[in-house]
Amino acid sequence: MAWKVEIKEEALSHLAWFGQKTGRKVLQHAIEILEQNPLAETKNMKSLRPNPVAQRELRLFGKYRVLFSVEAKTKRVTIILVGEKRGNRLIVSGREFSEHHENHSAQ
Repeated sequence: MAWKVEIKEEALSHLAWFGQKTGRKVLQHAIEILEQNPLAETKNMKSLRPNPVAQRELRLFGKYRVLFSVEAKTKRVTIILVGEKRGNRLIVSGREFSEHHENHSAQ
């Protein structure tokens, strides 16, 4: 059984920021990979440190990042955020995003 991929409304707006052609290309490629095996540990797909945003990250075309969470029991993947990596920064809808790197263990 293939995994079911859902996309949060916010992620769709992140994709729209890239423009129709690029946004569609990133989304189609992400869905294609995530339907196969979203739990694979590869060079382009990895688990993130615990954070309030997402469990995993998918790298696409060298510079795009898709942050997503996985529900293994129901074989459901939720795309939460899509951004562009520029150096050490993640740009989401034109703004720098850093919530997925914050360390909440000191609380």
